[in-house]
Amino acid sequence: MSKRSRRRKRGSTSLTAAIGPGPFEILQAEEQETLPTNIRVTTYDAEHVDDQEIKDLAKLRDLVKKGKTARLRVQGLRDVDKVKEVAEIFQMHHLAVEDVLDTHQRAHVGQFGNTFFLVTHLVENHGSVAAKQLSVFFNKNYVVTFQDTQIHALDAVHERLKDRQEIVESQGGDYLVYLVLDAVVDSYFPLLEEFGERLDELEESAIEDPSRRTMAAIHSLKRQLLTMRRAIWPLREAINSLLRDGGSALSNEARIHLRDCYDEVVRVIDFIETYRELGADLMDVYLSSVSNHLNEIMKVLTIITVIFAPPTLIAGIYGMNFDTHVSPFNMPELDWYCGYPFALTVMLLTSVAIYSYLRKRGFIDLNNRSIGKSE
Repeated sequence: MSKRSRRRKRGSTSLTAAIGPGPFEILQAEEQETLPTNIRVTTYDAEHVDDQEIKDLAKLRDLVKKGKTARLRVQGLRDVDKVKEVAEIFQMHHLAVEDVLDTHQRAHVGQFGNTFFLVTHLVENHGSVAAKQLSVFFNKNYVVTFQDTQIHALDAVHERLKDRQEIVESQGGDYLVYLVLDAVVDSYFPLLEEFGERLDELEESAIEDPSRRTMAAIHSLKRQLLTMRRAIWPLREAINSLLRDGGSALSNEARIHLRDCYDEVVRVIDFIETYRELGADLMDVYLSSVSNHLNEIMKVLTIITVIFAPPTLIAGIYGMNFDTHVSPFNMPELDWYCGYPFALTVMLLTSVAIYSYLRKRGFIDLNNRSIGKSE
């Protein structure tokens, strides 16, 4: 099965990945641990692939002068001076460098001469779900990525370079950008699967157990979907701008793959919007379940009141104890030999009669063990 087919299978409506029972949070990049600045560069051509860690930036200048296609990974933005020196080597615009150091940017794309600058976000789940900013500079010969934390989803790009796939070796930096964006989009689907599973669980809980915990979980899920939407929605326009304004910086092969990446982003957004609507519907289901449950309780209490109201009335009447010697109309039953059993019998018969009437009308259904259902 091809990679594209596997990705479409993951994004299908039959999402099957499991998720834990409790709500989970989306953590922004600023809540992640900032790593020391580490620089690795991968250069390749038709003959070989070379991957190495760069500690001396003077060596990086020599690699750039050789003109080979290169992918530079800057992981950790703690050493601001080193980041700025890398930006100077690749002649990056200072405004773009400011966006790199400020990890609260929305996804967007910019062009500075022959160099393009792209900001996007990856979504990963390692016990908690994290949205991490990824900044990318690229032109025909190189791709430079900046990330404040470790992003495992990008390991797939490195593996494809190491495998020396023919299509990768024959393309330039624009195709490397597609590989990076493809890894970014792929990172969304596992989380979408978790959202789908979580929605199914919450639907069952909203119907069977409409508790406060269920309501809190629904609200949490809706907030997470909104956070994910804010991270991904601008990416669609960013890729579209790249396709529209890329010009000669993008080869025909890269354009074809970027269009496919754009389509995948649209599908992700469609899933998010669908899940947001389902989340809103779940709240309506929860409120309806609570209302129905309350109605059942009120019906049960009403039936109990109706059954025991006549005995209460009879007991109240005979509790007045008017003196029968003053007038023959003052409760002559008080002098009867069986007056007390007579009153109890009347109470019992009225309760049984009312119970039988309610059951005949369907307000009490013992077969379904429910009370309060009317025909």
